[in-house]
Amino acid sequence: MSSNINDSDTLEGQLSLETGAGLTKQQLSIAMSLLRQGVNPSALVAITQELRKEAQFITSQQPK
Repeated sequence: MSSNINDSDTLEGQLSLETGAGLTKQQLSIAMSLLRQGVNPSALVAITQELRKEAQFITSQQPK
């Protein structure tokens, strides 16, 4: 069983690198779980992009 978990972690990490998604292992694991539960892939990409934009905006508004 742990071999399958390690294989899954390796696959998820490789998938993140190959797609240029820039997701951490934890973020990718959550995304994969959502996809397995039937979340629309396009909607997941759209919300991820929107959250990144919001995070950048918030970060840029903080005093330096």
